[in-house]
Amino acid sequence: MDNIRFRIKDTYERNKGLFFEETGTGRQKLKARALYWIILTALVVFTLIFGFIRGKGKTTSQEKVVPVEISAAQTGSIEQSIELTGWVRANMVADVTSKVTGRLESLQLVKDGGQIIYVEEGLQVKKGDQLAIIDHNIYQAQVDAAKAAVEAAQVGLNDAERENKRIVALFEGGSATEQSKDKAVTTAELAVTQLTSAGANLELAEINLQESTIRSPIDGIVTQKHIDVGNLINIGQRIVTVADINTVKLVVSAPERYVGQFKQGLPVRIKVDSYQEKIFEAKVYSVYPALDEQTHSMQIEIRLDNEKLLLKPGMFAKVTIVLRHKDDVVVIPRDVVLGGKIDEPYVYVAEDGLAHKRVVKTGITEGANTEIIEGLKAGENLVVNGMNYLIDGIKVEAVVLKDIK
Repeated sequence: MDNIRFRIKDTYERNKGLFFEETGTGRQKLKARALYWIILTALVVFTLIFGFIRGKGKTTSQEKVVPVEISAAQTGSIEQSIELTGWVRANMVADVTSKVTGRLESLQLVKDGGQIIYVEEGLQVKKGDQLAIIDHNIYQAQVDAAKAAVEAAQVGLNDAERENKRIVALFEGGSATEQSKDKAVTTAELAVTQLTSAGANLELAEINLQESTIRSPIDGIVTQKHIDVGNLINIGQRIVTVADINTVKLVVSAPERYVGQFKQGLPVRIKVDSYQEKIFEAKVYSVYPALDEQTHSMQIEIRLDNEKLLLKPGMFAKVTIVLRHKDDVVVIPRDVVLGGKIDEPYVYVAEDGLAHKRVVKTGITEGANTEIIEGLKAGENLVVNGMNYLIDGIKVEAVVLKDIK
């Protein structure tokens, strides 16, 4: 190429005097200029054609080899999961309230054997344990009065029944009128009603006396005390709150598009800020049947054992629900897979120094990895770096990552 350029320049230098000398006439000058440009153009075209042929021959003689990094396709485990957030709640919460009015006389737990423990936050209790006593005296007096009323009604009934039998016998013997007989029967029936009413009043008085002793409705722990001893208490007023936190639950919201993927029993991993290195294992307890009308999200309830009471109601939790999990499948880096938007996804494998394009079918994608369902087998030499510079059948050279530039 340099020789051609030199010849053009040399020709120009040797003949420029001829082409541009003063001939004396305008016509001769124009002919000389035209001849010069024709010769120059011919030399340029010849140079271009010669350079193209020479370059093509060089490309053909030196076939391109692409450096790539290769790694054997591996099998492993992969899962599809969704991360949600929620708040730890007690499995059950009971506000212990009063069903009767009166002065709060005692707020203490009586254990078997007579041990007395004052009721404070953090106290563990069992269902049926005595927690408080409301003034017994008035309710005991009402029970005593009701018992006396029952006894009086019983005496009245016995007397009315005897009188009824006597009058009926006289009436049948012709010694009593029908009017007196009817009156005796009515009196006996009224006595029965009075005894029934007195019995009901006694039962109510005994219930009130029983309700004046406050007991825990569930197993749990006292999370809050609402009133102190000596205060007057009304019906429905809270005394303490008891929560079952031996089992805790979380209710999390998931987008509507996942409706068909959630089911009872799915594995769950839970993390809280208080124990950053610990993962709590659980399962989906239930999937609520209706979506929230405002957010169009579904509610998933998760329950887990909390025997050591590490999890406290009110803790913020990060929840990972595993929707699908597969073991012993081909798993490769997701950025190795090319295409997939317009054309089918594909990868490159190296075999006998050549790159081969493989159309693949992908499955679960987790973070930087993806599952290959079809098109690639474990152990095959997968191109993991340099694949963007490949075409099917091109020669490749296996190198390490640092050598690829």
